[in-house]
Amino acid sequence: MSLQVLPKPSSGDEAPRPSNETRRAQAVVKTGLIDAPNSDLFQIYCDLAKDLTGFEQARFSLFDGEAQCSMAGAGVPESYEVGGRTERSKWNVCSYVLLNTEPMVIEDFYKDPDWSEHPFIKSGDAPHAYAGFPVVNKDNYALGTLCLFNTEPKKMSSDQENLLVRISKNIAHLLDLQVEQRSLTSQKIVQATDVLSEELPGATLLDLKALLLLESDLKVSARDANGLVKHGFCTEDVKSNAILSSTGRLLIEKMGITPKPMKRLKISGDDASELIDKMFSELQ
Repeated sequence: MSLQVLPKPSSGDEAPRPSNETRRAQAVVKTGLIDAPNSDLFQIYCDLAKDLTGFEQARFSLFDGEAQCSMAGAGVPESYEVGGRTERSKWNVCSYVLLNTEPMVIEDFYKDPDWSEHPFIKSGDAPHAYAGFPVVNKDNYALGTLCLFNTEPKKMSSDQENLLVRISKNIAHLLDLQVEQRSLTSQKIVQATDVLSEELPGATLLDLKALLLLESDLKVSARDANGLVKHGFCTEDVKSNAILSSTGRLLIEKMGITPKPMKRLKISGDDASELIDKMFSELQ
């Protein structure tokens, strides 16, 4: 395996950007994880990276146009914050990992004279050993990095490097799936809205929201589903909750929001309600 060598720090104040930076940053935003990070998706990869290499810390980050955005970490200090943002300055070493598709492994960071002016090296707070693996998606954009840190100098075997490359590829695949799922969900919402408008002229987003909630087996009051009750798509039970009628279930099937695609989200209860609320806030 070929490795990156530690490049010289930038002559300017900012770390250098990849040549495809605009499209790369757009691809990061499309994951939806910058504003809503989900560490549960990536925690296992950080744990594996740490355990397989013996490094003290492993961190996965995404990089939008302005900052390094923390997604998950193992062995990290209490001050580590999922969703935290770090400036992509000339001293942000992980930013340099984005410039190449090969990993950058450094046995002892302090022995590189080009980086002797790094503030953390001057203060003695920088880790000695560092390994950065670019997370490259199917379109060949380096969306983020899986980086490892150790306070003492440390070597990484070629087998360990190969395993970390495979882990990075798994993270990239998960990011691609995240984008595809978001696109699929958006398309289904648009298609469902079109069908509902044909079947129920004057239908509102609240009517669509009520149908999605009911299909997810969540309670909706008859008052909040008044339009659906009025047109026979729902009935009202003794507790004043809306219940889908046979006509309503046929409407849902025609709209393409039947249980099969909805269950692919693997959420229920309050999580489902929160997701639906978020989707509708974006539509509005």
